[in-house]
Amino acid sequence: MSLRWNRALVTGASSGIGREIARQLAADGTDLVIVARDEQRLTELAAELGPDTDVTDHDKSNGVDVEILVADLTDRTQTALVEQRLEATDHPIDLLVNNAGFGKGGPFSENDRDIATDVLEVNMVAVLRLAHAAANAMEERGRGGILNISSMAGDLVAPHSAVYSATKAFVTSLSESLHAELAPHGVVVTASLPGMTRTEFQDRAEVDVSDIPDVAWQTAAEVAEESLAALAANKPRIVPGRLNKVLGAASRTLPTAAMRIAGRQAMKRQNH
Repeated sequence: MSLRWNRALVTGASSGIGREIARQLAADGTDLVIVARDEQRLTELAAELGPDTDVTDHDKSNGVDVEILVADLTDRTQTALVEQRLEATDHPIDLLVNNAGFGKGGPFSENDRDIATDVLEVNMVAVLRLAHAAANAMEERGRGGILNISSMAGDLVAPHSAVYSATKAFVTSLSESLHAELAPHGVVVTASLPGMTRTEFQDRAEVDVSDIPDVAWQTAAEVAEESLAALAANKPRIVPGRLNKVLGAASRTLPTAAMRIAGRQAMKRQNH
């Protein structure tokens, strides 16, 4: 199965995996609606991907159409603007990439409660609401795709990242259920579960990753490419990277008790 997209809406498009997904979609001739809080970064990306950009679709030799939508997904009012764009019949969206997300490291009891709630709002509530809006519109047209960027963390016991890990478990579970539910309506749904990826995420989350070897890391471009390929192949989930696939398979077969022990050991290393 191979799918091409006419117009994609990508959240969290101002940096990291979202930006690379936008670039790769544009290179394939897909028009874009790029969403993030940072208007300047979105403007710069639109300038990069818009007119005079070389693309593989010869009908768009002057570059793809790029629409900017500035929105903070911790704010339900602003999230509603993105929902409305997904439901619009003018220049309809046939691919949603739910990429926006963030985390906050540290002991759960020391986390700021409001920030933790914002993590849920972006990583779960916005993903749910945008997927719902997209599914309604796509079901009616009988065609569409939803790519949800989750994380391997959702399959792990993750001390000091408990809230983030829990939100990603939700994203993966929701995606796999929707993959089965929406298939009869012509809508493809895939969850991508990246491992360690070189983006701004770790610095923003204030997570120390200095002891993680280079072999464990992927680039955002690599994750974007594998994620889009999995969606085009109609896979319910993808763990990008060969090493991550092995680790991911192991985490799904380990007994819960063993996962807890591994989590406690990881926490001990963080405290030293």
